[in-house]
Amino acid sequence: MSPGSVADRLATRPRAVLLALVLVVGLVPGAAVGSVGVPVGPGGGVDDATAAEAPIDPALEDAEGEVTIFVHLESPPSDGNEEPADRRMRAEASHERFDRDVASSDAVTVEREFWITTTVLATVDTDRTDLETLAQADGVTAISADDAVSGTVDRNASGADTEAQDLETGGPSAGLEQLNVPETWDTYRTEGEGTSVAVLDSGVDGDHPDLDVAEWHDFGDDPSDEPIAYDDHGTHVSGVVTGGNESGTQIGVAPDADLYHGAVMTECGGEDCVGYQRDIIAGIEWAVEADADVIVLSLGIEGYNPGLLETIENANDAGTPVISSAGNQGAETSTSPGNFHATTSVGAVNDGGTVPEFSSSEEIETAEAWGSDAPEHWPGSYDVPTLVAPGVDVTSTAPGGGYTTKSGTSMAAPAAGGAAALVQSATATTLDAAELETALTETAVDADGQRDGHGIIDVPAAIERAGSYSTIEGTATDTVTGAPLEGTTVTATGDGDRHETTTDSGGAFEFEGLEADREYEVVAEGSGYESTSETASPPADGSATVDLSLAGSGTIDVDLEDDGFETAVDDGTVSATGPTGSYPGERTDDGSYQIDAVPGDEEYALEVDAPGRLEDERTVAVDGSETRTESFDMRGDSTLEIAVETGDGDPIENASVVVESESEETLEPDERTAADGTLEVTVPGTGEEYTVTASGADLESTTAETGTIDEGTTEAVVIEPPESGSGGPVPIVLAAAGVVVAVGVARLARS
Repeated sequence: MSPGSVADRLATRPRAVLLALVLVVGLVPGAAVGSVGVPVGPGGGVDDATAAEAPIDPALEDAEGEVTIFVHLESPPSDGNEEPADRRMRAEASHERFDRDVASSDAVTVEREFWITTTVLATVDTDRTDLETLAQADGVTAISADDAVSGTVDRNASGADTEAQDLETGGPSAGLEQLNVPETWDTYRTEGEGTSVAVLDSGVDGDHPDLDVAEWHDFGDDPSDEPIAYDDHGTHVSGVVTGGNESGTQIGVAPDADLYHGAVMTECGGEDCVGYQRDIIAGIEWAVEADADVIVLSLGIEGYNPGLLETIENANDAGTPVISSAGNQGAETSTSPGNFHATTSVGAVNDGGTVPEFSSSEEIETAEAWGSDAPEHWPGSYDVPTLVAPGVDVTSTAPGGGYTTKSGTSMAAPAAGGAAALVQSATATTLDAAELETALTETAVDADGQRDGHGIIDVPAAIERAGSYSTIEGTATDTVTGAPLEGTTVTATGDGDRHETTTDSGGAFEFEGLEADREYEVVAEGSGYESTSETASPPADGSATVDLSLAGSGTIDVDLEDDGFETAVDDGTVSATGPTGSYPGERTDDGSYQIDAVPGDEEYALEVDAPGRLEDERTVAVDGSETRTESFDMRGDSTLEIAVETGDGDPIENASVVVESESEETLEPDERTAADGTLEVTVPGTGEEYTVTASGADLESTTAETGTIDEGTTEAVVIEPPESGSGGPVPIVLAAAGVVVAVGVARLARS
């Protein structure tokens, strides 16, 4: 294309938004900035302030005659991330309303509709309707200008093109070595296959032996059906991403990735090359719809220009991250969209690891730079570039089958795009924009050799980080009760890679993004519990399950003694019931029981029981890992109602009573018979027979045996002295409800 024809075409489009192609050597000034206006924010909605009249770009203040503008429209709210088809459907509803209510007027002509931004490009005849009226139309959220932005750049930092035979040195280029790309190819056996990279630039030589263009689209006013290079920049950038090794030197980072090239910078002449905002938006829309894995933008507008902001935010949400050059104006400068927090911004570095003076870098205060255009999820400040990659004297493909050497962040961005393709190719799980950027930044190597972002891309390390999209999942439960433990801290540590989380209400936990094929120690720690651990080795792009059982840190020792016979109770049961269930005890010695694994820092209902004895309960608190000791004197659950009488049936007061069990254990109540000669004695109803001995001032020691005393019964016993003159002891008669029992023993059972 001749410079004259370019000038003619530019003259016919005075209000078109032109985007300067940023690909210059470091010390050459970049493009001047023109206002692109105030588009609606990434949410696509309209706030109260815009309900009456949408904001109008100040650049349109003096607009006269026909003017081409962007009209930003309100769209139905989204539930979050959505498929492109869903976003298109929501946008089309807004377009239809605009066409029906506004564009039906002869004063407004819709030139192009965008679904990724819910925007229309319209030509308005301001002699027939003013922009203020349009801004008040239902559903219009903002109106922005299509102002021109252009720049003169030095496109060839190193001079003349390099012929193909000069590259026949074999092996990969120095830039690929710097990114450890050959190691990636060997270790992970991938050169980008299965992925796609969309380069939006100035066209490409589709016949170059080192390039294979999988998808092509020309977004210019006079589009070409076949790949065409409007200048040499787009061909050079495309070669850095996917170029082959026909020259003998491997050029591209990901030669097996599919190259999608969208021509968006089509007005080129001499050293000047410009593009249009609407074409770049359309190009991003095309790449997202084609499901490209990454978009490379080696272009920019000087300063803070929000014109592409919503488009790029939505591309990220749709799963197509955007990588952009940072700019070539040096320190304390940046260009848009490379200075968006939504893009992965790339600066240049030479083969010695030094950042050249031309490579832009800036610490951006969000509110100061972007004002209300910044989405709420952006941080208060951030640094650009995000990463650096080879950008000095980079040799790549040139139109006509040759090669050329260039410098600039325009060369660094496609190197990062190729790296992203390798990372995605080596990882079976599809990475979203944040995951991909995290993999690249957290493994980048800075000047001090640290991996903390803003350094040189290390592709194998990024793949190891991203290839860790393996998962460890499981539950934390109480060892004794099996109850799920909420709020338990769980860590997974493997070779210095440490992750931490807490369990949910169901005791479940999950670690995503772990490095695969690595052994992890998974440790669970909870308040009142002993820590526990298991090991796991999750496979690549798979998961491992680890169920952790935690034992409480406390212990309760319980001693049981019969309240009357003062002997150990060996057949008892003990338990402690708390928030996480019931913990049983085991007998450890005569009358001694132990409840282990009781969670500390809780209160428990301590319950004891034994055959023939009354249950007992008390509340106890267990602090930390202490051993709590409790003793219970257990009362029998049966009663002997003893009546001591004279031979005439008169009650004997103040008689003492001794009860002896079958095991010859004795119970000696402190009380004596009352005035009516009676005394109640509590004994265990264990199915035993007891020997009862009564003695007193008016009674010689007299002994008798009861019948079987069952659990929970009351036995009436009447003791009379032996008949006089018998010459020896006479069996005692026990009266029991008219039933005479053998050997003179009567038994009365009453409930």
